[in-house]
Amino acid sequence: MNRWFRFHRLRYLILATVLAVFVITALTTSTLNLSAQSGPWEGRYWNSRDLSGNPVLVRQDGSINFDWGGGSPANEVFTDNFSAQWMQTATLPAGTYRFSATADDGIRVWVDNVVIIDAWYDSQVRTITADVFLSAGNHTITVRYYEAGGVAVAKMNYVALSTPQPPPPSGNWFNEYFTNTSLSGAPALTGTTTDVNFNWGFGTPTAGFPADFFSVRWVRNLNLDAGRYRFTVIADDGVRLWVNNVLVIDQWRVQPATTYNVEVDVAGGSIPIKMEYFENTERAEARLSWTRVSTPPPPPATAVWRAEYFSNMTLSGFPVIVRDEGAVNYNWGYGTPAPQIPVDHFSARWTMNLSLAPGRYRISATSDDGVRVWVNNQLLIDAWWDRPAQTFSAEFTTNGGAVPVRIEYYENTALAEMRFSYTQLTGGTGGQFPGTATVTSHRLNVRTGPGVNFPSFTRLSNGNIVALTGFRNGDATWVQIVTPTGTAGWVSALYVQTSIPISSLTPITGTTPVPPPPTGASGTVNTGALNVRTGPAANYPVITTLDNGTVVTLLARDATSTWVKVILRDGRQGWVNASFMILNVPIGSCRWPTSSSSPAIGKQRRSGPTAGAPFSLAAGAPAIQ
Repeated sequence: MNRWFRFHRLRYLILATVLAVFVITALTTSTLNLSAQSGPWEGRYWNSRDLSGNPVLVRQDGSINFDWGGGSPANEVFTDNFSAQWMQTATLPAGTYRFSATADDGIRVWVDNVVIIDAWYDSQVRTITADVFLSAGNHTITVRYYEAGGVAVAKMNYVALSTPQPPPPSGNWFNEYFTNTSLSGAPALTGTTTDVNFNWGFGTPTAGFPADFFSVRWVRNLNLDAGRYRFTVIADDGVRLWVNNVLVIDQWRVQPATTYNVEVDVAGGSIPIKMEYFENTERAEARLSWTRVSTPPPPPATAVWRAEYFSNMTLSGFPVIVRDEGAVNYNWGYGTPAPQIPVDHFSARWTMNLSLAPGRYRISATSDDGVRVWVNNQLLIDAWWDRPAQTFSAEFTTNGGAVPVRIEYYENTALAEMRFSYTQLTGGTGGQFPGTATVTSHRLNVRTGPGVNFPSFTRLSNGNIVALTGFRNGDATWVQIVTPTGTAGWVSALYVQTSIPISSLTPITGTTPVPPPPTGASGTVNTGALNVRTGPAANYPVITTLDNGTVVTLLARDATSTWVKVILRDGRQGWVNASFMILNVPIGSCRWPTSSSSPAIGKQRRSGPTAGAPFSLAAGAPAIQ
C-alpha cells in the first residue's frame, strides 16, 4: 500500500515538473512576438485629405486598429475625404521590429522622422510591412492616413522580432549574417570583425554560407572627436548607413559596386554606427571608412547663423568666406553673396543652435537651386538638384532647448535664391521672419505671384496673422507672406496691416506672368514604360516610370514643346517626353514664360535645357485680390 502511494506521488511530481517546464518555455519564447507598443497614441483628425488646416478632433487613441467601414471616426469627422495622424513616443529595448500597416486608402509610417512605409495613394485594403532595427531608448513613431471614399480602414502595429544583441567588444564590430536579403528572422551567423572591408567577389563570406541572396548587419560605437566626418561606403548590392541613430545613406537596391559619401557633424564621444547590406547575385562587396574633414567652427554669436561660402557647388575644400548672419533670407538674383564669390557655381552652409520651446515645428526652405536641411542631425529636407525657386517643408518635434540646424545650398547658373524659416505649429512664429502681416479684409486670396493674374491657392480670413518673408513687388502693392501651412505666397498690400513698413522689404521686379494654361490638362501614357525625369531632357536622372495607360495632370511644357511637366499620384513632379503621351489639350497651351524673376514662379535660365519655369494650372476662386 505504501509503495503504491509513493508511486502515485512520484507520478504527480513528474507531471508537475513537466508542466512547469512547458509554461516557462512558452513564456520565454513567446516574448519575441509580443506587441512592443507602449502608451496611448495622440490622434488628430482633419476634414481634408492632406491634413491641412486645424484638426477638427484631437483625442487619445489606445491603439491604431480601426475599421470604420462606410462610417466616420467621430461625429466631427467627415465620412469620406478625411485624414488623421497618430503619434507616440515608445521606450524600446534594442532589437529588430516589424511594423505592419493596413489601410484603405493612403498610409505612411515614420520612425524617428525616417519614412519606413510609404503607401500614400488610393487603394483597397492592403497590408504593408517593414522590418527596422532600433537602438535601445525612446523612439518617436508617426502614422498618417487619409480616406478618399468607400470603406475606411486604418491599422498599424509593431512587434519585436529579435532579442537585443550583445554589446560589441571595444574596437570591434558586432555582425549578424542572414540567409535572406531582408535581415529577417534569426541570424545564421554572429560574431565580431575589426573592419567592414569585404570584397567576396563571386565567393561566400564563410564555408557553408550561401554566396548569393544574403544580408549582413554591422554595429559599433566609435569614439570620435568633435567635428565633421566624411563616411564612405562601397556596396554591391544594397547598403544603408546610420550615424548617431540617423539614417544618412539609403541605397537599398540591386546595383554594381558603387561608392557613396556623406558628411556628418558629431559632437564627439561614443557615436553609434550601424551598416546594413544585402547581396543579390554575382559579385559581393561591402566596405565602410570614415575620415574627419574639419574641426568644429567657433561657436556663433547668440541668435546668428555661422555662414560658410565656397567657390564650388560641392562645399568642398576650405570656405572662401566665413561670417555671421542674422537670417538665411536671400534673393541674390543674378548677383553674388560677396565679391569673393562667383556669380554662378557656388555653395554655402549655415549652422546654428536654435533655442526652441518644446513642441512641434514646421521648417520651410525656398531655394534656386539645391538645398538640404538637417535638424538635430536628421536630414529633413533633401532637394539637391537644379530647378527654379521652389519651397519645401518638413516637420519635427523637440523637447526644447538648443536644437542644432544645418542648411546646405548650391547655385548652378542664372538666378540664385535661398530662404529658410520655421514656425511652431502649437502656436506662435519661430523666428527668421522680419515681421508679420494681419489680414484686414473678410477673405483674402493668397496667390503664386504679385498680381491678380496669378492663380490663388488658398485664402486667409480677417484677423489672420502671418509672417512676412521679407519681399515685396517693385511698387510695394504686393507682399510675400508664409501661410499657416508653411507655403510662401503673395497678398495685396491694401488688405493687410504689417508690423514693419512695406518699403523696408526687398523689392522683386519683373513679376508679370504669362497667362496661365487651361485647367484640367492631362496626358495618357501610350508606351510600355515612360521615364519621369527631374528635368526636360534625357540626361536628367529618372525619378520613376509610368505604365501604359497611366493618366497624369499636366503642369507646363519646355521651350521646344517636346517635354511636359506632370504631377504624379503621390504628389511628386517631373518631366516626360510628350511624344509618348496622348494629351487632351494642345501642348502649346501649356505655356512657358519668357521672363520671370519672382521667387514664387521660378527662374529664367540663361542656358541649358531648362529655359524658364512652369505655371500652376489651378485657377483661383473669386475673392479680394
